[in-house]
Amino acid sequence: MDEIDRELIILLQENSRITMTELSKKVNLSRPSVQERVNKLLEKGVIEAFTVIVNPKKIGRKVVFYIEISDLNLSYEEFVEIALTKEAITEIHAVTGGANYIIKASTPDVDSMNELLEEFMGYGKIVTSIVLNSPLRRKILAPGDF
Repeated sequence: MDEIDRELIILLQENSRITMTELSKKVNLSRPSVQERVNKLLEKGVIEAFTVIVNPKKIGRKVVFYIEISDLNLSYEEFVEIALTKEAITEIHAVTGGANYIIKASTPDVDSMNELLEEFMGYGKIVTSIVLNSPLRRKILAPGDF
C-alpha cells in the first residue's frame, strides 16, 4: 500500500459516491489505474463496503443507547442470533472486560428502549448508557495513522 492507496482510502471515506473520474483527477492517475487500485483494495478487504451513514434521530430514532450485557444465561451463539433479529440494534461487539457484548441501538422513544431492555434482562446482567451527544461520530481511518 502506497501513498496513492492511502489517499484513495481517505477520499472514499469522505465521499463514497465520488466517481472514478473525480478520484483519478484528485490523485493524478488515469481512471483505469484508479479503478484497478480500488478493486485491489476491495479484494484485499481493506475496503469492506461503500455505504451511507444515516443519522438515527433524523429518521425518528430519537433515543440512541448502548447496552453492555454480561453473565449470559444462554450460549453466545443463541444470544447473537436473537440480537440480530432486533431492528433497533445497529451494532454488536464481543468484548473483553466485564461485559460479554456491547450493543448499540436506537429507538423512537424511551418506552421502546425499555421494551428491548426488559427482554435483554432475561438473558443476563445489563448496563445501559443513553447517548446525550456525540462530539465525534465517525473518524476517517488512514493507513499508518496511529
